[in-house]
Amino acid sequence: MYEQEQLKALIETAVDGVLSISADGRVRLYNKASERMFGYPAEDVLGRDVAMLMPEMIAASHAQYINNYLDTGKQRIIGIGREVEGKRADGTIFPLHLSVGEFRDKGERFFVGIVRDLTREVETRQRNQAMAEQLDLIGRHSAVSEMGAALAHELNQPLTAIDLFLAAAEIQLEKDPEKARETFQRVRSEATRAGNIVRRIREMVERSDSDRCAFDVRDVINDAVQLCRMVERKDTVISVEPLSPASVFGEPTQIQMIIVNLVKNALDATDGQQERKVSVRMETSDQRVRICVLDNGPGVSDEFAEQLFEPFQSTKKKGLGIGLSICSTIAEGHEGKLSYLAPPHQVESLGGAAFLLDLPLYRDEIHD
Repeated sequence: MYEQEQLKALIETAVDGVLSISADGRVRLYNKASERMFGYPAEDVLGRDVAMLMPEMIAASHAQYINNYLDTGKQRIIGIGREVEGKRADGTIFPLHLSVGEFRDKGERFFVGIVRDLTREVETRQRNQAMAEQLDLIGRHSAVSEMGAALAHELNQPLTAIDLFLAAAEIQLEKDPEKARETFQRVRSEATRAGNIVRRIREMVERSDSDRCAFDVRDVINDAVQLCRMVERKDTVISVEPLSPASVFGEPTQIQMIIVNLVKNALDATDGQQERKVSVRMETSDQRVRICVLDNGPGVSDEFAEQLFEPFQSTKKKGLGIGLSICSTIAEGHEGKLSYLAPPHQVESLGGAAFLLDLPLYRDEIHD
């Protein structure tokens, strides 16, 4: 008797909602926290189909979910926990986290659910995401601004070539039409080159839409390195190790910005050295992808390493010093982490700095 009373007290005083349903979906237990969360008093819920606490689209399929589990025994949500949606008495749809377990009593099967209102967490997440997008935009504008002179030089090359080829073609038109035709092809090639430069700059600067998607991080790495190579007019020293397919969920432009920032920092760190090396490497595990950018520059002092990801901290004489801070915020917004690897922690080293971008691999979740 004491154990039953103790259990009842625990359920009724729990901060999270606790519900129990029978195999036919009827509510058998509905605690005080559930009343506060859903807005229904217990007498309006007990004995009724639990689907009344769900949005219509989920409610319509809930009975089938239970039947599928009873028939096949295949667990889709039991013991896992998932973010789903609930419906309050006033019709409001809200996010909640649901954990489900199963038990038997006198041969009858029951399911128990623990629910937690995620409204505040989701609102905070959305605000943080909006802030991260703003920071991302600031960072991209800052990066392109710093590369402005080099980008202008790079764009001027195909434009100058186009002017020269057109002048040559004008002379060749009467004397050698076939040669002029070949020259026009070279004009088209240079125009395409200029267009690609402009396109890459626009992709870097323009605000991306907020719809996230699954993408192959290899493409993002290659595009980022290509952009950095465009603005590095000297014999570039950026090497990219062979990349394996790796799908990530998020905003490709934001991840590209992180890699551009890391590679650009590495190029700046090695500028003026007789021998310059910058390497981009990637490895994957079952659940994570790790992108590492290394250089053979002077590295980062132990004292400054602790402040690297704080706003307005920089070893450069010019710039706001917000690049790594923004990149770190974006990484966290993708459930990842950006970190600096001190020499003792570098598995492979070029003798300078090493930065690691760790992101979760995307897995196409099957919704039951």
